[in-house]
Amino acid sequence: MIKYLEGTVFNAPAKTLVNTVNCFGIMGAGIALEFKLRYPEMFEEYEVMCENKKMKTGIPRIYEYSENLWIMNFPTKNHWRYPSKMQWIEQGLKYFAENYKNRNIESIAFPKLGAANGGLEWNEVKSIMEKYLSDVEIPVYICLNEKNEAEGTEREMLDGINSANLIEIYKHVGITKKAAEKVEENKNINRFWQISKIKGITAKSYKQIYEFFYKETAEYKKLHKSDDDKFSSEQLSLF
Repeated sequence: MIKYLEGTVFNAPAKTLVNTVNCFGIMGAGIALEFKLRYPEMFEEYEVMCENKKMKTGIPRIYEYSENLWIMNFPTKNHWRYPSKMQWIEQGLKYFAENYKNRNIESIAFPKLGAANGGLEWNEVKSIMEKYLSDVEIPVYICLNEKNEAEGTEREMLDGINSANLIEIYKHVGITKKAAEKVEENKNINRFWQISKIKGITAKSYKQIYEFFYKETAEYKKLHKSDDDKFSSEQLSLF
């Protein structure tokens, strides 16, 4: 059964979250970048899979991050520089629908596959997603990411940066004073990712800012409270 949500996959009540990826080991923008920054262990395994040519379109991979959080890396592109293709979306969805039971997936949240940085038309993607997901016998959430305001962990992070004075703590954050000043001048933002769009904020600076404020959230503390609570990091697996 499909349920549409206005927010992001990170706030969906699903155990498995879908991340859209390419097959060349790059998570440099959009939802993939956020997955990379939140769950770096997953990214490291994904890089290895790409280096070994084991990440292929049409075959999603599962990473068991913790007992209650799995990540499904769903290739919507081959090379990160080039657009997504509808055939790859369809192949991956077909593979998922045929194998989710064997992989014991209990619930899952999808973003708009290939319809953001991938360049595909959402209405076409939506039809394909509904074709393959409508008969799936677990809760399926399709997350539209259409909310203007942050929520959940992102809200915590945004509140944290808005209440802080980066100029006073820039050394602790790991950024330059100039970068801190740029952020302070542009705090009229509704979503945390908008910081990455501020002129003068490099990818490295954004990473440092993101990681600093993410580590103050309830989600991070829950996920990292004890290594004993986490599964051992296994290589990204097929279904």
